[in-house]
Amino acid sequence: MAVLVTGVGYIGARLVERLLAAGEEVVAVENGFSTDAAAVAALAARPGCTLIEGDAAEPAVLEAAFSAAPIATVYALASQASAHPEAASPSYTERANLVAPRVVLDAMLAHSVTTIVYASSFRVYGDALPPLVDESLPYGRFGDLSHLSKVYAEKLLELYAARHGLTALSLRLGICYGPSPVMKRDARFMTAPNKFCRQAAQGEPLLLYSDCDRPAGFIHVDDAAGAMLAAAAEPLSGYLPLNAVTEMRSVAQLAQDVRRAGEERGFHVAVCRQAPPGPPPGEISVRSRLPRFFAQPRRTLAGSVGELIDYWSHA
Repeated sequence: MAVLVTGVGYIGARLVERLLAAGEEVVAVENGFSTDAAAVAALAARPGCTLIEGDAAEPAVLEAAFSAAPIATVYALASQASAHPEAASPSYTERANLVAPRVVLDAMLAHSVTTIVYASSFRVYGDALPPLVDESLPYGRFGDLSHLSKVYAEKLLELYAARHGLTALSLRLGICYGPSPVMKRDARFMTAPNKFCRQAAQGEPLLLYSDCDRPAGFIHVDDAAGAMLAAAAEPLSGYLPLNAVTEMRSVAQLAQDVRRAGEERGFHVAVCRQAPPGPPPGEISVRSRLPRFFAQPRRTLAGSVGELIDYWSHA
C-alpha cells in the first residue's frame, strides 16, 4: 500500500522525505504553484516516489493519483496558504482551498480510502486568543481568504466523516519554519521566521508592524511533518481537529531571536518598529489531542533560527 500526498510544497516536501525514509511508497500530486520545480523534481526522483503533475482540484488528476498505486492514507496539503494580498487571486485561492478538498474526498470514496490527514491552520482560532487554547475553542475572526477557507475545509471533513464513516483528522498547524527540501523563495509566500532569517543573512532590516506583539503559534517544519505522521498512526476515528503548535511567540520576540542568532554569526541585524509597542503579550497555553507526540522534546524558534540563517547565507 502507498500513501498519497497532495501538495509537495514547503511542508509537503518534508513530509514526503520522512515517508520515504520510513520505507513508505508515496504518490505525490503537485501543480507547481509557488514551488521550486527543480527541488520538486529532485524529491520525485527518489526511489519510492511517484509524482503526478497537476491540480488537486481536477478529478482526472486525482483519478490518476489513486490509480497509480493502492492508497492507504491521504495527506492533504495542496492549498494556497499565503495571506499576502498579492500572493494569488481570490479565484485561485478558492479553487485550491475550497474545491480541491472536496475533489480529494470524493476520490477517496470512489477508491474506498478511509483516512485523511488535512493540513489546517492554528489561525482558525483567530488572533484574540484566551489563556488556554484547546480544540474546543470556537472559530475566530479572519482577515484573509486563505485562513477563512480552512474553516470550510474543516467543516467539509466533518460532513464527509459523518456521512461516509471516514477518519478525517484536521491538523491545526502553527506557523512553520526551518529548512525543507522545497523552500519558498518568493517573500509573498514565506513565513515570518524564514523571511526574517533570509533578511538577516542579506543584511536587510526586520520590519515590525502594529500586530507584532500578539502571540502566535509556531512549529518547526520537521515537527509539523512528524505531527501529521503521528496523527495518522493514532487509533482515531471520525472527524477530529488536532492542535499542532510547539510554542507561542510574538513576531517581536521572533525578531529578537533572529537578531541574536545573526549577530552571533557576524551579521548586523537591525530591528525596526513601524508602530509603537503594544501591551506585553499574555501567557497562552496550547493543548492537543496528540499528547504522546507533543510530550517529547521539540525544536524551538530560538534554537532553530541560527540554522535558518546559515541556510540562507549559503543559498
